[in-house]
Amino acid sequence: MANQYVDKADLKTYIGLSGTGQDTNIDNAIDGASRLIDKICGRHFWQDSSVTDKFYTPINEYYLEIDDMSTTTGLVVKTDTNDDGTHNKTLTLDTDFVLKPFNPQVHKISSTTYYYPQTEIHILGTRTSERFDPKIIKNVKVTAKFGWSAVPEAIQQATLIQATRLWKRKDTPFNVFGNEQTGQKELFNKFDPDAMQLIKGYIKHKL
Repeated sequence: MANQYVDKADLKTYIGLSGTGQDTNIDNAIDGASRLIDKICGRHFWQDSSVTDKFYTPINEYYLEIDDMSTTTGLVVKTDTNDDGTHNKTLTLDTDFVLKPFNPQVHKISSTTYYYPQTEIHILGTRTSERFDPKIIKNVKVTAKFGWSAVPEAIQQATLIQATRLWKRKDTPFNVFGNEQTGQKELFNKFDPDAMQLIKGYIKHKL
């Protein structure tokens, strides 16, 4: 399955499982946990393999919030200056606009240091006469590889926790853990609270 935040081998090691008999259930659990994290966070944590076009309506002449973008490779920013649906004006990075944050935080250190993506475009008003036009719907077209350059370690750990929870769900078909003597409680009907603590700093808040 595509764009899973941990490998099948990682989860099997985490839960102490060997053999291949549960591989389908393991894959389903990882996929379910990964997509649930995407939904809660309002973003995804992989980088697109190729550039795609996205369209935005700016809030003013100088500022535009965009989806996560961790590389400028393939980046093209164009504006529709005539409100005819044709994005006819190409803007130049560091001449017409800059990307922010300027100094993104580190989210993973291994053999390579990975940084949070950039999420804002700011027109350089003192250097260029180019402007966004907030009166034009879909005024800006951004062509880029969107996403994160690597999966943050906290997201990987949260995926392991939540995927384990989903994998164990097969042993509780009625979503109840325990017995009548010791007490019963619903265990699998909510997102794991420890996983939530790990991902809460990655939740994208929108106005």
